[in-house]
Amino acid sequence: MFKKALISDDLDCINQGVVSILQALAIEDITEVAYCDDAFLKVEKASMDNTPF
Repeated sequence: MFKKALISDDLDCINQGVVSILQALAIEDITEVAYCDDAFLKVEKASMDNTPF
């Protein structure tokens, strides 16, 4: 199962719903961002650190 997830949506209510589902699935590391630019930077950083989403 997945251990790390990135959620990117500009509506907080959508993010909260997805977070609650991921928590119910016992996902260990959940990262939330509001903008796709921030998500892209987090994906790039995680790739460089060898800890991809």
